[in-house]
Amino acid sequence: MPASNQVLLYKHPRMLRFLFLLFILFLPYVSIAETTGNSVQALFSHAVFQMNGRKPYVETYIMVRGSSVVFRKTASGKYQGTIEVILTVSQGDQVKYVDKYNLLSPETDDSLHITFNFIDQQRIPISSGSYELGLRIRDVNGTGEPVEASEPVSISFPRDSVAISDIQLVESYTKTETPGNLSKGGFDLIPHISDVFLKEERKLIFYSEIYQTLAQFGEGKKYLCNFFLRNLKNGEHLTSYSGFSRFTASEVNVLMKEFDIATLPDGNYALVLEVRDTENNIRASRSINFVRSNPGETIPIDQIAQLSILGSFTTSYTSVDSLAEHIRCLYPVSYEMEKTYANNVIKSRDLVMMQKYFLSFWMNRDALNPQLAWETYFLEVRKVVKEFSSSIRKGYNTDRGRVYLQYGPPDNRTLMPHEPSAYPYEIWQYYKVKGQSNRRFIFYNPDLVTNDYKLIHSDALGEIMNDQWQMLIYKRDTQTNDIDQTTPSGRFGSQIQQNYQTPR
Repeated sequence: MPASNQVLLYKHPRMLRFLFLLFILFLPYVSIAETTGNSVQALFSHAVFQMNGRKPYVETYIMVRGSSVVFRKTASGKYQGTIEVILTVSQGDQVKYVDKYNLLSPETDDSLHITFNFIDQQRIPISSGSYELGLRIRDVNGTGEPVEASEPVSISFPRDSVAISDIQLVESYTKTETPGNLSKGGFDLIPHISDVFLKEERKLIFYSEIYQTLAQFGEGKKYLCNFFLRNLKNGEHLTSYSGFSRFTASEVNVLMKEFDIATLPDGNYALVLEVRDTENNIRASRSINFVRSNPGETIPIDQIAQLSILGSFTTSYTSVDSLAEHIRCLYPVSYEMEKTYANNVIKSRDLVMMQKYFLSFWMNRDALNPQLAWETYFLEVRKVVKEFSSSIRKGYNTDRGRVYLQYGPPDNRTLMPHEPSAYPYEIWQYYKVKGQSNRRFIFYNPDLVTNDYKLIHSDALGEIMNDQWQMLIYKRDTQTNDIDQTTPSGRFGSQIQQNYQTPR
């Protein structure tokens, strides 16, 4: 429902070193001096949950940097900033939701030395499907142009399996006394909107909800939810950052935990949740990536604008279009924060900023020889472009290309382009991948024309899992009304089980 004059939800004085990555969703890096009195700086993100375990909704989070906002005197004699916010949810050419309102800062006596940031949180009921979530913000009192951001939203909570909501990172929380916009699961949650945790931040707090265990496990049945950190550089499961909670099956179970990350080294990590039944089978999983930032170890994304490219290999790339293509091919091995920055720096068509970003990306992978790291990776990119490109997609943008670049070439690859009654499919097997053993990826090509195979199932952590993947492959001429059926019956010439058990 449309709202107006939304008041401050949270006063955030802690982040005096407010990272510029908090507004890379809107525009490439610019300094404070260049934006003061002009473009407002903010971070925008979202998470998807279900109301009472049944009706999905998307929760949006906006954090505005107070010092980027123009403050005006109010009737009370204090100063306040006003941000015009327009939120939209679109599906194709159709706008499914729109809300326009004013977000007010806290009032202050001093408009010249703003050291706080403020946030807004909204909830948008929406049905399952794929959407584009859009944001447009404008400083009502300023002279700068509005800034815009958009990001895809996928909402899918199958009713025939256990499901986990998105993981919300939490700045702080209290027990709910009077339910409000910040209330979930009995807590009032202040969101930690950035996926970067600075050196002075000593806790990683997270919140998630588990759905459909009552229907899947039965009344009174017990189950576990494991949670742990995984090092994204080497796939290592960090046993010192792990735990579990026991639950009794319910429509909704709430998981809120925290890790002490005071001694967690600088790096890129994933927080992983796994729901396991009484036989220790994984019934659902969910993960979220984050960055632990310690000065001096890597180049934080907010420092890219200050990076010198003098004498570096990136200065040899003088075509905006060619460099944009090189940056796009990094997406399969980029973190979400890097993808967001890359999207916006490409849109800017600022050659120098693109060169700086490209250099920082590879310096963070190999500080001693970033050029060699890039050239080694680009050899693999050429392979996937040659092998997996289609008429509509570059090889590195395909599912097979992404898996290849992220995990390396498979140890076994079974190609089945002409099995009777089946869509063309492939089974990839990895003996070791990200600290896991004997993992498989299943791809299929339902359109029979392009070379664009889709990933439909994998038993690797963090990848799509679908017990009915065989039914999808044989859906070419097999229809069934049994939503629980996972394997086709009576398929002449079928080799799918043999290929899955012993890929070759």
